[in-house]
Amino acid sequence: MNNEHLDAAQHLADVLAQENEALKRLDFTLAAALLPAKDAALAGLVKQPKIDMPPAMLATVGQRLAKLASENQILLERAIAVQTRVVRIVARALTPPPATTRYNGYDGRTPSARATALAVSTRA
Repeated sequence: MNNEHLDAAQHLADVLAQENEALKRLDFTLAAALLPAKDAALAGLVKQPKIDMPPAMLATVGQRLAKLASENQILLERAIAVQTRVVRIVARALTPPPATTRYNGYDGRTPSARATALAVSTRA
């Protein structure tokens, strides 16, 4: 692995570590802002020409990236679950309460004063 490969792999690992820290703190704004940097770092690593690498060096870098990527997936799934809960809470708060049915002959409405007055004047 040459220096460009090491630099590209290290850059991707650094961006993943930053995103993981933001997700651990539930700082979704920062995590979302890191998406272009993560995409660019991944593209930078992928576009490097393939060369022979010592297996030990490849394993070390690969393990670090795999660990960070696995942690990133778990944290992103947690972030999605948290955001889903927040949206549900807000939606529930905005939903009007269900209508209550009262069995008082007025279909759940309170009788108006006018209807009462009418009934009194009819008796007279």
